[in-house]
Amino acid sequence: MIDEDHLTEDYIIPSVFDRQVVPQVAKAVMNAALRTGVARTSKKVE
Repeated sequence: MIDEDHLTEDYIIPSVFDRQVVPQVAKAVMNAALRTGVARTSKKVE
């Protein structure tokens, strides 16, 4: 998620205020729920 231009020793985790974080985390959580069988739907998010 972090562009190579912004990746430094002090900045390896994106800010929670970065608008790209929430959708990426939501997608990862949904896919993990599907993979582990705890999801109530079978729709995978790409």
